[in-house]
Amino acid sequence: MIDSLQVKGARVRGVIDRDGMRCALVEVDTEAYGAGGLLAYFGPSADEAFEMTAIVHNDASRDIDWFDNSSHLAYEDVSIGLFETASMTTDWGQREAFKEQVLSAEGVREGIARLYIG
Repeated sequence: MIDSLQVKGARVRGVIDRDGMRCALVEVDTEAYGAGGLLAYFGPSADEAFEMTAIVHNDASRDIDWFDNSSHLAYEDVSIGLFETASMTTDWGQREAFKEQVLSAEGVREGIARLYIG
């Protein structure tokens, strides 16, 4: 795992519809992207491992992005590039390690389970 992608904290922010799928939204803190700099989307799974469906770089500022403004890249999907190797393939081991770090953050796995199970 790239040191700058070590998860320093994570919080469940709620449920949203992403591309027609109900997803739990988790705000993630890392050294590389800062506090709340990444948003991870998790879908349901049978074994409570949860599927990480997307990772978005959250570059929005509450001071200037207080309204929905799609004319800039405040939210950039980095799902593919974040774990891409030099040969342009996905390093699934690093991706899974990151996912497990997010889910292992205090209250995250339980919070997602509550959103899906109720």
